[in-house]
Formats: sequence, structure tokens, C-alpha cells
Amino acid sequence: MSTPTAPWLIVALREVETKVKDKAFVISTVVTLLLIVGAVAFTGFMGNKTSTFSVVATDSLSYQVLAEAQNQRPDNVSLTISQETADQAGDRLSSQEVDATLVSSANQRELTLTGYDEVDPELRQLISTSMTTVLTRNVLSAHGVDPAALPSETDLKTAQLQGDAEKTSMVQAMALIFSFLFYMAALIFGMPIANSVIEEKQNRVVEILASTVRLRQLLAGKIIGNVILAMAQLLLFLGVGLLAAYLAPGQIPFLGVVSTVAGWFIVFFLGGFLLLAGIWAALGALATRTEDLQQSSGPIIGALVAVMFIGIYAKGSLLVIASYIPIVSSVAMPIRMLSGDVPLWEALLSLTVLLVVCWAVLLFSERIYRRAVMHTGGALTLRKAIKLEV
Repeated sequence: MSTPTAPWLIVALREVETKVKDKAFVISTVVTLLLIVGAVAFTGFMGNKTSTFSVVATDSLSYQVLAEAQNQRPDNVSLTISQETADQAGDRLSSQEVDATLVSSANQRELTLTGYDEVDPELRQLISTSMTTVLTRNVLSAHGVDPAALPSETDLKTAQLQGDAEKTSMVQAMALIFSFLFYMAALIFGMPIANSVIEEKQNRVVEILASTVRLRQLLAGKIIGNVILAMAQLLLFLGVGLLAAYLAPGQIPFLGVVSTVAGWFIVFFLGGFLLLAGIWAALGALATRTEDLQQSSGPIIGALVAVMFIGIYAKGSLLVIASYIPIVSSVAMPIRMLSGDVPLWEALLSLTVLLVVCWAVLLFSERIYRRAVMHTGGALTLRKAIKLEV
């Protein structure tokens, strides 16, 4: 004799099956995965790309400029220089043996950089900077001034009391990713909970279901089903993104830190999404039409936008405070942890606060749902729903 399946599990599986069979959902998921892989691959490729240029000078001044460019070039630029006659340089450029030629004017004040069909912007910028350095040095020397004695832009050094610039860039990039993933999941999987509740109220299907399934289990099934979908998609996105980063050409810095914090983000995401799922279910129960939901969901959508912007732009004390505020902490605390200077007890305290508030909201939302889901006489306010009999 087989054991009967729990009603909440049946509802949850129905929610998952319905979403998985939705072509729009499948296509959007696949497209997002391709974008993630493409973005990671492009970042790795561009970070390790080396630009190679070959330039011929036709006189001593232009060769000085090329020699200066050789000294000033960044590590990801390879520059081959030589000096030949104007005719030889022109022939080599015409046959595309070199990328450009550099010729100075008769008054030694201007130079012309000539390419075959175009001049690469990166090469132009390098030569322009070097030309300014060489011509300035020559003018100063002609007036008896030692160029080495003058201050230059390289005399300004930058430093940070904590961390480093490369890590700061990583934190900013991951803050955008974490915030955007949470915002999209809250809308893609949260709002359908409310819409499903409204649809069942309008079609009076909930009355039939209530005769065989407890309303508490019906609500639990809806929430759990969408939590499974949201977590599965999040794990898929993060997993594919991290795998692509590991396999990408070159080494992406701080990948180990990102992988560790991604695990914490998943845990905080679960607590924050459960809290929002309870709110969405309550909003659906209070409404009787989709139009009612559009009006009542404004504050929660506004809150989600605020969470996203706080996650992306908040710093210092504001970010610390946000990391202890439920829902916002789902993004803020993982972002703080990327810096590596957050004690474990702070992360656990933030998570505890989030889960406690989540549990309280779910209990309250379940109470509202049981009282309001059978009501079909128009939209309810929260106060009226609390006064209704179960």
C-alpha cells in the first residue's frame, strides 16, 4: 500500500511543472545563461588580450617618439619600432608589413601617424602621449631647462588604507550581480504567487481545493514550489557563471572569495525570498482582480528597487546598517563579506535576524491568506482581513 503524497507537495510540484513547461520562462533562462557565459568569457579575453603594433619612423625625431612610446607602453601592448627612409616606410605600409609610419614635419613641431586604412585608437593614444613628452622635453632643453627637474603626472601616487583598487572593482561588479539577481528573482517568482492566488479566487477554484486541501497546505505548496524554482535558477546562474570564470582564459582575480561569498548569498537569498513570498501571497489574497494587485504591489516593488540600488551604491556605515535590515540584508551582507573583513558572528547575527523576521511574516501572511482567500466581495484592506472569520 503506497503512502499518500502530502497535499502541499502536490501543489508545489504543480507550480514547478507549470513554470518549467512555460516556453517564455525556458527561453529567458537559456538566454540569460548564454549572456552570463559570454560576459565572463569576454571579460577574461579582454583582460588578457595583448595588442601588437609595428611602427616605422622616417627621421630621428619620430624615432625618439617611438622610443618614448616603447618605454610608456602598458604591459598588454607590444610595440615593434624601426627607422627607415620615407620610401622604404611607405612601401612597407602599402604591403601591410607594418601597422603605421610616423613622420615629423620640417619645423619639428608636428608629427603624422599614418595607417594603411585606419589608425588604431590605442596606438594613436600611445603615440600622442609620447609625442607630447618628447616635444616638451626638447623645448625645455632648448631653453636650458632640465626636463627631469620638472614635476610630472607620474609623481602622484595612489594608495588605500584598506584593500586595493582591484578588489574594490570586484566588489562593485559582484554588488551589481547580487542585487540584480535578487531583484529579478523576487519579481519573476514572487509576483506569480500573488497572480496564482487571484486567479484561483476569480475562478472560484480555491473553494474546490479548500474542500480537499487545507488552506495552510495550499499556501505552503505555492510558496515552496516557487522557492524551488527560484533557488534552482539562482544555483544554475551562479554555478554556470563560476564555472565559466574558472575555465575562462587567463586568471580572474579573487575568484576564490567570490565562490565562498556566493554560498552565503544563496543562504541569505533563501531567507529574503521566503519573506517576500509570504508578502506576495498576502497581497494576492487581499485582491480580487489583477488591477487590485497592481495598486497594492507598488510599495513592495519600490522596496525591491531600493534594495537593488542600496546593494549597488551603498558604502560605509549605510551598507553596515543595511546588512542587518531584513530583505535588504539578503544583498547587503554578502556584499560586505566580499571585502573579507566581516566577522563570522556578524554574518550569523544578520542571518538570524532575517530568518526570525521571515518566520514572523510567513505566520502573519498565512493568517491573512486563510481569512481573505475565500472573500470575493471586492479588495480587502489589511485591517478588514484580520477581522474576518476563518
